[in-house]
Amino acid sequence: MLWGFAQGIGWTVMGFLIQYLADAAPWIYFLCGLAALIQLYRTWQVRAERRQAIFSLERDKAVNDLYDIFVRAIGILVVMGITYFVSNTLSTAVEPIVARTLNPTPQAAALLPTPTNTPLPATITPTITPTALSQAVTAAETPVAAAAAPPTATPVPAPAVAPALCPDARASIVSPGNGALVGGVVSLVGTAQHDHLDYYKLEYAHGSDASQGFSYFDGGQSQVVGGLLGLFNSPAYANGVYTLRLVVVDTSGNYPLPCRVTITVQN
Repeated sequence: MLWGFAQGIGWTVMGFLIQYLADAAPWIYFLCGLAALIQLYRTWQVRAERRQAIFSLERDKAVNDLYDIFVRAIGILVVMGITYFVSNTLSTAVEPIVARTLNPTPQAAALLPTPTNTPLPATITPTITPTALSQAVTAAETPVAAAAAPPTATPVPAPAVAPALCPDARASIVSPGNGALVGGVVSLVGTAQHDHLDYYKLEYAHGSDASQGFSYFDGGQSQVVGGLLGLFNSPAYANGVYTLRLVVVDTSGNYPLPCRVTITVQN
């Protein structure tokens, strides 16, 4: 158990380091480019010194300097290659780990009402007197006016709910539907499956049918077929219209067209 806990912490720390390196990638490219310009300038200087060299010792020194410049250039290319691999491949792989650490999944608590025992009223046996009996017979012979029918309540129309926009059956959201009015902790039900599944993620963005600006809020690494995909804690967000989408990512980093659904949060 302790080994699993320590291993989980190690993966989380590595995920943050990879994410930090991916964020700093533009600065690394800039520094590598600056170093490459310096090496080019140094190469020009060494070649000029070699042409002007008279003694063999000076020419040998120039050759050694050119060799050092070549090694540094290889090192710059290796650093740029590692940075590119980390920022474009590893950062995508560790994105669910970092997002799950920053935004832990809320646990929905089921609140069940406590049953109460309500005592039954005591049975009362009425006492009928001759006078009361006479009054009851008279009242029975008197026609009673029909009670006015209560006014009929006009039903409030519910908002129109349509199926979610899911181009690929491997990434589909069944509930909530498109245009649903939600509140509280919302359960997203659907399907997330792939022959080479790596993970799936649930994201949100402001506005109706949004196409960019999405942020992670839940996800998983196991196949889901017609089950619970994740939870959207709507009280944590302001009332308004949001677009939720489901992205299923395979082991190569590719994914089919995401499924999108537009909801209205009203808490």
